[in-house]
Amino acid sequence: MAAFLLIHGAWHDERCWELLVPELAARGHAVHTLTLPGHWNRVLPSYQISLRRYGHAICAAAGQIGEPVTLVGHSMGGMAISRAAEMQPKLFDQLVYLTAYLPRLNRWTRMRSLALSDENTRLWPAVQTDWLRFRAHIRTELASDVFYHDCPKDLADQAVERLCSQSGLPIVEFARITGEGAASRPMTYIECLQDRVISPELQKQMQDHAPFKEVLTLDSSHSPFLSQPTALAEMLHGIVGGRVSKQRTSGARHAKLAERKGVSPPHLAEAKVG
Repeated sequence: MAAFLLIHGAWHDERCWELLVPELAARGHAVHTLTLPGHWNRVLPSYQISLRRYGHAICAAAGQIGEPVTLVGHSMGGMAISRAAEMQPKLFDQLVYLTAYLPRLNRWTRMRSLALSDENTRLWPAVQTDWLRFRAHIRTELASDVFYHDCPKDLADQAVERLCSQSGLPIVEFARITGEGAASRPMTYIECLQDRVISPELQKQMQDHAPFKEVLTLDSSHSPFLSQPTALAEMLHGIVGGRVSKQRTSGARHAKLAERKGVSPPHLAEAKVG
């Protein structure tokens, strides 16, 4: 079937996909995950972590797979996959934005501006900024309610323990997508109706940033890979042309414009970039 490369969001790493990977593999797909530079055990100074470096790491990982991949970006990962697809669009079969930020077509955009425009987000009280190191942390006492409120408590607690600090540079950098780059690939947006990080209102606004072929809907929190991994896997399976066993819930409109326990392929190491 398809080859997937899953890209996590801010404060997270590739371990967030642990429940989704076997679900996709069971449907016949090759599933690859990547921890972005500076996250988890790939610590770097904040000034060395950028969207450009994220993009290089994603392209290097995709190049190792040896076939065009379906690139899935969650949350901030939407900015990262957009950067990668602008660099080398032919590496990617299609792009999937999972309740994700993304730049505007042919217009320079910052994730910070998108996030600050979100009047209904509940993220900001949970964010603690270290201005000296230009890094942001999530307050552990608020993390579960913001990111994982519909997840089983044991999974939510584990996810909170795994959160790392986030460099501020990728958040404030300008990025865009173009018709020759990311927008030359088929694009799908998956909106999550219970999201407390990126409000459903902002998600709908961002669906006008690019010519999405399809907008799909999950009634979930910001983290459906933990709360609804089976439903998310079935949706991704359908996106790449697989026969779904359950009817997908689709958005009502078409937008305008490594082996883990013998199941998944090896994780892809970060490529060295200049």
